Amino acid sequence: MIDERLFYFIHGLVTMFFLFAGCQRLYCRDTSRLKRLCGRILLYWAFLELKDLLFYDNLLVRNDFFANLLVLFDMTAVPFCVCFVLEIIDAGWCTVRKAILMQLPFVSAVVLYIFFDSELIFNALFIYTALFAFVMMVYAHYMIRKHHRLVKDNFSNSDNASVDWLYGVAVMLIICLVFWTFSCYFTSWVVDGCYQLALLVLWLVTIYFVDRQKVLKVHPVVAIKGADSVELLLGAKLEQLMNEDEVWKNPQLSLVDLAALVGTNRTYLSNYLNNTLQTTFYDYINGYRIDAVLRLLHRPDSAFTMAEIAEKCGFNSISTFRRVFHRVKGCSFAEYKKNITGE
Repeated sequence: MIDERLFYFIHGLVTMFFLFAGCQRLYCRDTSRLKRLCGRILLYWAFLELKDLLFYDNLLVRNDFFANLLVLFDMTAVPFCVCFVLEIIDAGWCTVRKAILMQLPFVSAVVLYIFFDSELIFNALFIYTALFAFVMMVYAHYMIRKHHRLVKDNFSNSDNASVDWLYGVAVMLIICLVFWTFSCYFTSWVVDGCYQLALLVLWLVTIYFVDRQKVLKVHPVVAIKGADSVELLLGAKLEQLMNEDEVWKNPQLSLVDLAALVGTNRTYLSNYLNNTLQTTFYDYINGYRIDAVLRLLHRPDSAFTMAEIAEKCGFNSISTFRRVFHRVKGCSFAEYKKNITGE
């Protein structure tokens, strides 16, 4: 059972984690915009944790006004985290102006509560925070789907580009919020300790993926009408590049790269793939790669391993190869190979 000493140890450990991780991302030489934003968010969490650590057993906290004020300060982390999530999905989304506008209702509620000491203000912000978080989660889901389409339209490999891991983080966030809500109404070392541990796991997972996240800055293409003659030329050139030059063997091939080889721009090429061929760039390129995989597998003298086949056919990772192969063939590579060899 968690007692007072163990709780303070866990709380102090989490606080030091936020301080160290935040400073490391802010002042690291090769840090990116996303990592710097992550560092600022982590340092803000360190401030919130330090605030709780200093005042948790203070006599002032036993006063309802002061206790509620500390909770209101905790709520100000929500808009910052929303900005961070949306920046992960859409690089460049977060600006100072957007962050201020999102934070304004929360700061205003804190100021009003200090002056008027009204339970109504406290409850109103609690409800607003819940609604705000729900609306932002729905919006983030829409943005993730849009991001997923953007990746498939522009890249042949999605390693470290996908943001689907945010769904798992959202589940962990909900668990943290449940513990946090209980800790707001019930004083318990167990609940508070569980909240701190859940918060630590949440941010460890988030940092793990953020450090590996490929930042994409690609604008969606605009539909073009009346380009039939251009499409005919694109089709012929694409067939040559795919069948004769085998450009799909390049694991880093992107829509921009292919457009340059064709001699057009990414807008025309993307519209041709999406509207004429009814496919995405990701599926188009990986379709050729899977065809090459099947040709290698059906060769009588084929003795290549899965890793060798994946590399020869343009896949830059085993995980991407397995995922694409299963989606196209409806079974794993091992199962398919077993069926054709009869082993």
